[in-house]
Amino acid sequence: MSDTSNSKLAVSKCKVCGKLFVPPAWICSQCGSTEFEETHLSNVGTIRTYTTIRVPPLGFESQCPYDIAIVEMPEGIHIPARLSSQGQEPKIGGKASFLKKEGEAYWFKLLN
Repeated sequence: MSDTSNSKLAVSKCKVCGKLFVPPAWICSQCGSTEFEETHLSNVGTIRTYTTIRVPPLGFESQCPYDIAIVEMPEGIHIPARLSSQGQEPKIGGKASFLKKEGEAYWFKLLN
């Protein structure tokens, strides 16, 4: 899967049983298959939990504070994501839309 700045959320899907993976896997934990394909998910998910990073690890000092969340997609997969909150406070149960994948990080934007 390549980096993208469009609104298509690509993940890996086992060709045998259909289990979804983020990040991509080499072996399916459900059926043991090693065959995967890229598939696209819905663009809007639900925030299940989040935290605000106020004491960042080395290299992230200039980004602090920032929010990290677990976003549950309608397809049932949970995605760890950076939130673009634009000054809004995230809410558990709130909605977030996929923005981009940057490196290995998935970015979502809070929805009103």
